Amino acid sequence: MWSASFAARLAALDAAELTDLLAARPDVRVEPVPRSFEQLAQRLGGPGSIVEALRLLNHDTHLVGEAIAVLGDGATVPAIARLLDTSEPAVHAELAMLRGIGLAWSDGQVLRLPERLQEHWRAELGDAKPLAQIAKPAYADDLRVTASAWDIPVAGARKPELIDALTEMLADPKRVAARIAELPNPARDLLDELRSGLLGVMFGYVDPRRSPVDVLVRAGLVLLVNRRPEVPREVAVGAWLAGLAAGLTGRPEVAKAEATATAADTIAQGAAREAVHILATLLDEAGRKPVAMLKKGGVGAREQGNLAKRLSIPVQTMPLWIDIAYAAELLGETDGGYAPTAAHSRWRAATPSEQWAAAATAWYAIEHAPLLREVNDDKVQPPPLPLVSEAGAMRRALVRTAAADGLSVRGVGGEIDWFYPMHGYDAAARDAKIAAVIQEAELLGVVAQDRVSELGATIVDANPDSVADRCAALLPATECRVILQSDLTAVVSGQPSAAVANLLAAAAVNETRGAGAVWRFSANSVRGALDAGWTAPELLAELAAIAHQPLPQPLEYLVNDTARRHGRVRVRATRSCLVADEAMVAEIAGTRSLAKLKLVRAAPTVLTSPLEPDRVLDSLRAAGFFPVVEDATGAVVVERVTGHLSDTDPIDPPRPTLDASELARRLVADPNGDHAKVSRAERTLAGLNPRLDDAELALLAHAIEHRDDVVISYRNKEGNRTIRRIRPIRLWDRWMESYCHLRGADREFTVANIEAVSPAR
Repeated sequence: MWSASFAARLAALDAAELTDLLAARPDVRVEPVPRSFEQLAQRLGGPGSIVEALRLLNHDTHLVGEAIAVLGDGATVPAIARLLDTSEPAVHAELAMLRGIGLAWSDGQVLRLPERLQEHWRAELGDAKPLAQIAKPAYADDLRVTASAWDIPVAGARKPELIDALTEMLADPKRVAARIAELPNPARDLLDELRSGLLGVMFGYVDPRRSPVDVLVRAGLVLLVNRRPEVPREVAVGAWLAGLAAGLTGRPEVAKAEATATAADTIAQGAAREAVHILATLLDEAGRKPVAMLKKGGVGAREQGNLAKRLSIPVQTMPLWIDIAYAAELLGETDGGYAPTAAHSRWRAATPSEQWAAAATAWYAIEHAPLLREVNDDKVQPPPLPLVSEAGAMRRALVRTAAADGLSVRGVGGEIDWFYPMHGYDAAARDAKIAAVIQEAELLGVVAQDRVSELGATIVDANPDSVADRCAALLPATECRVILQSDLTAVVSGQPSAAVANLLAAAAVNETRGAGAVWRFSANSVRGALDAGWTAPELLAELAAIAHQPLPQPLEYLVNDTARRHGRVRVRATRSCLVADEAMVAEIAGTRSLAKLKLVRAAPTVLTSPLEPDRVLDSLRAAGFFPVVEDATGAVVVERVTGHLSDTDPIDPPRPTLDASELARRLVADPNGDHAKVSRAERTLAGLNPRLDDAELALLAHAIEHRDDVVISYRNKEGNRTIRRIRPIRLWDRWMESYCHLRGADREFTVANIEAVSPAR
């Protein structure tokens, strides 16, 4: 069994090797952690874990892994070197990477892969069988045609001799690949269809005289068996080899970044502070008024434009900040929009390094490029809706590689096909995604002057807490200074606290943002604060408390004068009833712009209107009056501006993860899991679904017992397979009731139909 030999190999690793492997595969350290080396082998061989590990491979390592799958039981180092036309030391170098992250191991001289990975890579060969096997039912005359194509003497040769000669001839994949390379395109396309099983054959019959089948037969690449074309496995291996764009090329030469680390770090730190400031501004604004949501979800282009204008942020960067805020779980859904979550208040009170760490690690983990949200037909998926993309993996490969050796970021991006061969994009799409990733990194301070900054290097393979600790000295807290000036402006330097930002937003209007933000006070802005319940003494006291010098006299005059005028006009809901002194009533009645209110003088101090109070209030304020609202008893109604909070739970709290060295210690101490406890839920699940291995049963049982998310591969009664993220609620009889994130509702799953389980990221 592959898992048994893999588990034995894992158990033979020394403590340092085991710790390094566990550090490279963090998903297997998510609780519940493996209790034995057998469970560790199962977790490492899980589909989700394998996908994450494959994203760490470069072109050459990936190619050596494929060669192991293609050669099967013949996958030895010399055989791989011959197949790829390279040296054995070059193969050993790539094998060290595969072994180091648990994607390959040695079973004697033969190299092995996790079963699911073997199946995935070997799928390119289709279901092709060795020539010796498929030739047994073939006619001798058909074998002679194939043998003649390879210049094998056929005169007097018997069938067993022909089979042996063909087997020996086709054993050289390079010889077969050379023959395939000479084929015309239609014949080569047909060969690909035949070996992949995509070609339908009516009643098992194909006329061999029909081109291009005839071309393949006469080239000795297809054997007719009962007049049906069959592709031998040896030919399928040759076709795989012929399809390679390049063999082992070695790491491409990438120039070092020209900028010095000091110069790049200075620029990066400024960008990082600006990024934190923009996020704080966006979230503060969303707290005052939720960001409007489209019916299908997400923030539309119009709302992005309005936000950008109000916040003085370039509109083209709005998707980045919305995506980051949402991914960091600082922004969530509320009725009809997006508002700050409960975590926002903690983030707002944190140090700059903690704020940046939360934002940068959230961006690093996003699977798409926020600045490139185009989908099919040039449509744009509005933020923060999820998007299927390989841009996130490209981002991580780019930053990880460039940070390791101080390389040019754009130079690494130009060679991303080698550093991350799995992206699957054409040249135009690939280059567009790399450009978007680099722009995002520069806006966050991860990259500056074509170099990964010291800040940027901290986010590679790290969690937000450790990132915050490592960059604390790079982003020290700075004092927020508020200078109130006699021209009725406030100049704010540094990152204002939530209290300072809310006070200024209540009583002034922002004119410029950035390192030295400018806010302007006016009669209308102060009136807004008074409408929200402030009194003149309270407002002046709060402004004095945040200012670094005495209040300027013009600002005191403005606040006191506005407060004197505030409330001289009162709107009472009848539909609308205006109450004021006679002089004020006469002035309002004579104001031409208020004629649309259809005001009627009911008494010397009373005007009435058939319109709603809100419209009357807006019109009076637009005309320069400062009315207040009264209730039916005549008491003043304070128009308090309340903050908005998202009413949704966080996407998913971080799952506990065990330190690599601690898990290594536990496994070494109890390699077979003899002292581990098996829960009742695990035993029940094992009886309901014997197909799941011990590691999958442990993951599913833990999810049931702790109400954690887990990812399952599920086949329904119609035979359709889906990948679902679920949160189990309870297990009853043969079913598991769960909240399904795919459907956004509770669903019942038959336990026996669950085909695979992996931890939710």
